[in-house]
Amino acid sequence: MKTIILHGSPRKKGNSDTLVEYFINGLKQNGVKKIKHFYANELNIKPCQGCLTCATSVNHHCAINDDMVEIYSAYNDADIVVFATPMYWGYMTAQLKTILDRMEALAWEGFGNKTFIVIITYRHHCESTVAFFERIAPFFNIKLHILTCCTYNQAEQKDIPIKLCQDQLEEAYQLGIDISSIQKDIN
Repeated sequence: MKTIILHGSPRKKGNSDTLVEYFINGLKQNGVKKIKHFYANELNIKPCQGCLTCATSVNHHCAINDDMVEIYSAYNDADIVVFATPMYWGYMTAQLKTILDRMEALAWEGFGNKTFIVIITYRHHCESTVAFFERIAPFFNIKLHILTCCTYNQAEQKDIPIKLCQDQLEEAYQLGIDISSIQKDIN
């Protein structure tokens, strides 16, 4: 069972990465060890150019040769794909959105039949990103699991440290256990 983590936050070890850490600890309870991390902010990935080379080329390869090539390879081999992102202006980070846009090349062949774990931290809104994943999941036969965590106290107008979000940290850990058990039975 192979897992890739697509970290959308430009801040390593921030809120979304902390939830990912708990999820991974849950995965490891059932022996999952093949985990590959991609930190979007550290990669050289150009935005999709809309050229549609991926639609017409043999094997649906993207015309751009950059760090997405490594993500394509890891994605194709993965059973579980984790998208982890904070919300910026109510949507996933630009770094993660760039990766998703470039996955257009996979949409022609190889994108579906995966388990997606979407981990979102937010202060005010996360509905648009949740809706995006819910919209594409049925079309691509994706088993979708979404975990959201509000890290802002509206009444007091102050941030909540992720370590105080114990319910969501436990939920992430338990999700890791549950997903690894399911995947173990499938494989």
